[in-house]
Amino acid sequence: MIFFLDIDGVMVHANPHRQVEQATDGFYVFSCAAVETFNTIFIAQEDQVILSSSHRSRYTIAEWKKIFLDRDIRIDSLTLLDNVKQHLNHRFTRKDEVLGQIVRQGLQTEEIVIIDDDKSLNELPQALKSRLVLTSPYSGLTEKNLHNLKTILNR
Repeated sequence: MIFFLDIDGVMVHANPHRQVEQATDGFYVFSCAAVETFNTIFIAQEDQVILSSSHRSRYTIAEWKKIFLDRDIRIDSLTLLDNVKQHLNHRFTRKDEVLGQIVRQGLQTEEIVIIDDDKSLNELPQALKSRLVLTSPYSGLTEKNLHNLKTILNR
């Protein structure tokens, strides 16, 4: 399975009224609930992650793998969502970025799971929208999302 994974609003809260704790490596401490929920459904040896976070360009793939591992998430196959060159007057939404990646890679709907809090993803075509777990930005990925994830994954 290929997971499009966001960080803000998924692995950490995106509540503007609360500060996000930083780890000694300078990046956010992931929510315990998000780590536990993700680890419940993710199989490191089989699944892949395409990091769709706006933070994706901050680190190399090796550095990202270490950041995840330091937060108790093992990801063997990790890539970054392509940074699409943006036209001067057009700003791509997360929906545009994810759809573009799916088309460029020739991915099949049934091999995709999208975990994100970006509401632009509500505009995905219905087949892909059915593969979306839209988290609450205030709480991120929690056990409340687990049933939906298991249904999508059929695990």
